[in-house]
Amino acid sequence: MAIHEVTSEDVLQRCARCGSGNRLSLNSLEVGVARREDVDDGLVQLPPCPACRSTEFLIRAAEGEPEHPAPGSFGHLHRLLVGHIHAELVQRGRLHTGLKPKGGGAGKVVVRPLSQETRERWFPQGLRIAVPPDEQPRVPGESSQ
Repeated sequence: MAIHEVTSEDVLQRCARCGSGNRLSLNSLEVGVARREDVDDGLVQLPPCPACRSTEFLIRAAEGEPEHPAPGSFGHLHRLLVGHIHAELVQRGRLHTGLKPKGGGAGKVVVRPLSQETRERWFPQGLRIAVPPDEQPRVPGESSQ
């Protein structure tokens, strides 16, 4: 799974299994995945890929994780976008029911929104990662011929 663009309304994701490009509404996503009685607030489950039905997860960087070893690389930029998506969902209250405190709000879910400095340095053209033409996500149902 790769995130290639984030807008105020959606996310462009490329399926790791089939390579399809999928636009996912932020309103269709939520922070938190239940495992038995616990809810992991560092995960965001993506809806199944329309082309191959594969299900993928976004994993927010752990608290205290060291800086990415290759600043500016795809992995570094992807980590920043995942953190942004996570923070945006928490700010919108898009939380698994197990994470919602009784009085509403976001409770103790850690968020790390992108600073203006980070946006200007790494995403001067908007929250997107340039993808080489030969690696462009395929549109579901598009022929590969």
